[in-house]
Amino acid sequence: MQIRKANSSDSTSIINLLKASLGESMIPKSEELWNWKHRANPFGASPVLVAEDDGVICGVRVFLKWEFLQGDQLIKACRAVDTAIHPDYQGKGLFKSLTLSLIEDLKEEGIDLIYNTPNAQSSPGYLKMGWEKWGKLPLKMHFNLSLRKSKNQSPASDWTSISSIIHTIEEFKFTSENIETNVIPGYIGWRYISCPLFPYEFISDGETYLLIYRIKEGKIGKELRIVDFFQLPDFGQNEKKQLNSRLKTVQKNESVRFTSFSGLRFKNDLPIDMGLMPVMSIGPEVTLRQVSSTDDLLQKPWAWSLGDLEVF
Repeated sequence: MQIRKANSSDSTSIINLLKASLGESMIPKSEELWNWKHRANPFGASPVLVAEDDGVICGVRVFLKWEFLQGDQLIKACRAVDTAIHPDYQGKGLFKSLTLSLIEDLKEEGIDLIYNTPNAQSSPGYLKMGWEKWGKLPLKMHFNLSLRKSKNQSPASDWTSISSIIHTIEEFKFTSENIETNVIPGYIGWRYISCPLFPYEFISDGETYLLIYRIKEGKIGKELRIVDFFQLPDFGQNEKKQLNSRLKTVQKNESVRFTSFSGLRFKNDLPIDMGLMPVMSIGPEVTLRQVSSTDDLLQKPWAWSLGDLEVF
């Protein structure tokens, strides 16, 4: 058994292993998804380790590179994402060996921390390897009690029409005491426009704000899920009114049962009208793992958006 860094020729074998171990589930495994996720990422190519037995790849562990900013301080991070062990090799400690080996590699790269949103089944394993529970994100929901089926439907978003504000957002020097994603050039295009998993839509005036959302079908009806919101200094009361008016139009046209917003970025000054329901701590559960950082990660002023934490 050998653990080694993956190379470009391993992609097909890795994707086949993911299918054999995990199935297609909600997220289909494909070359397109792998390349978008692990090669096109503007923060850098994903570090990947594989376990190989007699020339056959039987395990894989992948971390997705990410960057955060707190003021002028750059925080290099990774998100623990894809992992798979072939059914014939499960229960032999490969997952732990691959994960801890990859963490050692990240120390040499100067990565500060790893974060993820594990489910109830995988969380205990991460905690045993040094992850700590930060907690669940707050979730704000607004239900449409007068839902009627609309004859209209909002057109698919034309992302090329807002290329100017995307460029401005990615070039703007946001300064905050909170820790937010480092929105570098190419980030919005990669994360939302070219994402092969979901069709993301937007609401924007092209100058002062950009709200990104997706429509999700659920058991109780359509959900309008707000995943990110960017506002520039000229965003004021008039722009706020326009934003909420446009949001209501989309909710009506799409026959949305409820709208959700989860995250910390606008916890105290959310400019979106979300009704009177209280904020609930039932969003994704976040765990953190120190790599090179010596700070108390749990006490840092995190300001995640759902776009930083959505399962992908």
